[in-house]
Amino acid sequence: MACWADLRALQRDSAQLCPRCTSFSINAAVCVQCQHKRRPLTALYASYYYTAPLKQLLRAFKHQRQLAILDTLAALMLAQPPVWLQQENIDGVLAIPLSRNRLFERGFNQSQLLAAAIARHYGLPLIPIHWIHRHHRPPQSTLKSKQRRDNVRGVFQVRKSLKNRNLLLIDDVVTTGATITELAHTLKFCGVAQIYAWTLAHPK
Repeated sequence: MACWADLRALQRDSAQLCPRCTSFSINAAVCVQCQHKRRPLTALYASYYYTAPLKQLLRAFKHQRQLAILDTLAALMLAQPPVWLQQENIDGVLAIPLSRNRLFERGFNQSQLLAAAIARHYGLPLIPIHWIHRHHRPPQSTLKSKQRRDNVRGVFQVRKSLKNRNLLLIDDVVTTGATITELAHTLKFCGVAQIYAWTLAHPK
C-alpha cells in the first residue's frame, strides 16, 4: 500500500480553490462563473487530487472489494477537512446513493461507508441511505461530460422529508459534478435549506 506521505502530498490547497466548484481561485474567492450562475450547493470541497497512488487505492476499494482500505481513506478525508465545516450548522450527513442494481453488483456503497466514518467522527446524524432512491442508469464513468448531465437528470427521488435541514453530502470522487449537483437540485426542490458537499478526491 502507498505510504502516508505519498498520499498526503496529493492534498488540495483550499486557500486557492473556489468554495462552490473547487476550480482554481486566488484567496478562495467565489470564482466568476459561480458568481453568475446559481448553484444548489452552498459549498463543494475535495480533499485530494484523484491521481496515483490514491486512484489505485480507490479502485481496489470499490472494484476489488478490499474493504480494509476504508480506514485509510476515511483517515485521509478527516486529515484534510473543508475549512468551512466547523463554521456551519450541519443537521445530517448523507452519502450519494447507488441504484439498487449497482449496489447489488458492488455489494456495498463506498460513499455510505465514508459518510458513516465522518458522521461518527463529528458526532453528526447519518441520514439513512434508503431515504433517497436512485434510479438505475449507465455508470457515469463510461460517459462524456454532456452525457453525464443528461444521464443523471431526474435520477433521484426523496422518500422522507428533509425540509429545512442543512445537509453534508459525502462522495468518494467528484469529476464533472453532475451527480452531486443533480442530487442537490432534488434536495433543494424538496425543501432542504443548505447543502454542502465533501468528497475525497477530484481530478487535476
